[in-house]
Amino acid sequence: MRFRDRNISSRVLVSFALTACLVGPTAYGQDVGKWRRHVTSLTNCTYSGNPFELEIDATFTHVPSGGTITLPGYYAGNDTWKVGFMPTELGQWNYLTSSADSDLDNQSGSLNCVASGLSGMLKADPTHPMKWKFADGGYVTPIALRNEFYSRPGNASIFNGAADFQSNNNLLMMETRLTEEYGLWEGGRHDYIFDGHWSNHQFDLDIWDRMEERMSSLTDRGLGGHIMFYSDDAGKPGWSAQSATEALVIRYAVARLGGYPVVMFNTGIDIREYRNQSNIDWFGEHLRGLDPYDHPVSSRYGGGSGTYVMAGQTFDSRGDRVAIIADMISYFQAADVPVSMDDAWGENMASHPNKNFTPADIRRAFWKCVAAGGLGGLIRGSSTSEHGLFGFDDIETDLESEQWLRLVNPFVQTHLGETFGEMVPSPSLVSNGYALADPYRRKILYFTMGPNDKWDVESGGAVTVKLTGLAGVFQGFWFDPRTGDETPIADLTGGTDYILNLPSEDDWVLLLRPEYLPGDLNEDGFVGQDDLDIVLGEWGDSVTQGSAPDPSGDGFVGQDDLDVVLDDWGQSTQPIPEPLCLVMLLAGGIGLTRRRIGVT
Repeated sequence: MRFRDRNISSRVLVSFALTACLVGPTAYGQDVGKWRRHVTSLTNCTYSGNPFELEIDATFTHVPSGGTITLPGYYAGNDTWKVGFMPTELGQWNYLTSSADSDLDNQSGSLNCVASGLSGMLKADPTHPMKWKFADGGYVTPIALRNEFYSRPGNASIFNGAADFQSNNNLLMMETRLTEEYGLWEGGRHDYIFDGHWSNHQFDLDIWDRMEERMSSLTDRGLGGHIMFYSDDAGKPGWSAQSATEALVIRYAVARLGGYPVVMFNTGIDIREYRNQSNIDWFGEHLRGLDPYDHPVSSRYGGGSGTYVMAGQTFDSRGDRVAIIADMISYFQAADVPVSMDDAWGENMASHPNKNFTPADIRRAFWKCVAAGGLGGLIRGSSTSEHGLFGFDDIETDLESEQWLRLVNPFVQTHLGETFGEMVPSPSLVSNGYALADPYRRKILYFTMGPNDKWDVESGGAVTVKLTGLAGVFQGFWFDPRTGDETPIADLTGGTDYILNLPSEDDWVLLLRPEYLPGDLNEDGFVGQDDLDIVLGEWGDSVTQGSAPDPSGDGFVGQDDLDVVLDDWGQSTQPIPEPLCLVMLLAGGIGLTRRRIGVT
């Protein structure tokens, strides 16, 4: 049975003393894990209006640094308001509430943030803003499944089984819509975020509480949620754009979900059917103004979603139903934020020919995401699943490509590592394929998709690896995206091109790495002060291209050469700690920004 909030007129239970109804924050010095959502509760039984419309905020101050985070709270039923805070730094945090209601105003407390082992928020990398990266972890290409985990029924055990499946297969996110398209589980209702008609502004607490439980379960597993606010057709919102109801929906969603580390906010699909450009821009501005954590926010566009691009979006939500590598590269190159392909590529979805991929197509689509610079993508279920939505109890049998998708992000994090932040599409390094490389060719990745891809036609056959203009000897291996096996190849000497036969006609990844670090200018097997001194000793001079003080190869000793040394600082070439050059036969790219260390 649904929980329905008691009317204020019924709150005449004088058996509760006033002191029992006015309870301030309960956490004083409590240990809370970094990136863990911590809920502070305040109880007040004297308020006589609509409790969902009573606003409360809390400002958390990080004592060691003085930094502050202010976020909205929400009404949680039973005369209780809550604030879901996520600490972002270790150490003590003090907090103070503010509200127009005097009983909820000026309540204070503290907590102590400790290490949790979580990788933190997923959003644009501050250094390379076109890349998806965890705040305390590595780069990823987000892989999401359309589960409708907000509205879909299922007990905690069944849901946790689905979450375990996704975690075990490195499938990072679940997607849901707050106004669900089909009304599958609510007797045809599409406004079930509310209890009763939306105009009453009474949220359905049961379903929102379940949402929090599920988000906590995902967080425990390093996963998160892609939150589409609205759907199309019968699922589009009944309330007007920029209305008090829409503002309340946004505020409540941010208050309930903003304290989780892996969340993407999206206006929803086919937005052109019920919103215009001004509405979309307002939506994004309003949400960003409420969310102190700056979770990724966008509005899906392209295809049926129209052409409205949200001003100030912090990720780029593309509505393409295909996976054409050239288009994906162009999306990456055109954006100044991370990209996600969000129209749900369907696996074995014969009922939707324009969304229908084979499991092998899905595998290649996500390797294209890597090769195109690190795009995210969304998968829809098969024609036999419920409206193409992955269920909690049948996801293991419905999804067939997970055996291959599980290899994608471990490859990115293990073999590309931090260098992936700088890797961009590099067509000059390959023919009959695609290449991804950092500017100093520490890693070059080649990808070839083979002749059987649904959307891209490739000639097949050998690939030409172009090492003309590169010095040194390169080591490498073929990576099999079906098995994860690595097969070494013979060393390749820079200065010439090589024609390499593929192991088979399937899709393959080739990773190359030089035997030495570009920053090891004195070739002693270690990058350190001696190499820095070489650059500083000839700073500003014109030299022979590719000579020792000019690892960037531009014929001038300057900042670019200093960056090469600093990027390799402290690394040893005996043995090479990780591949320095990665070649992939699918073009990919990345924004070029590099860390700098002051040198005097």
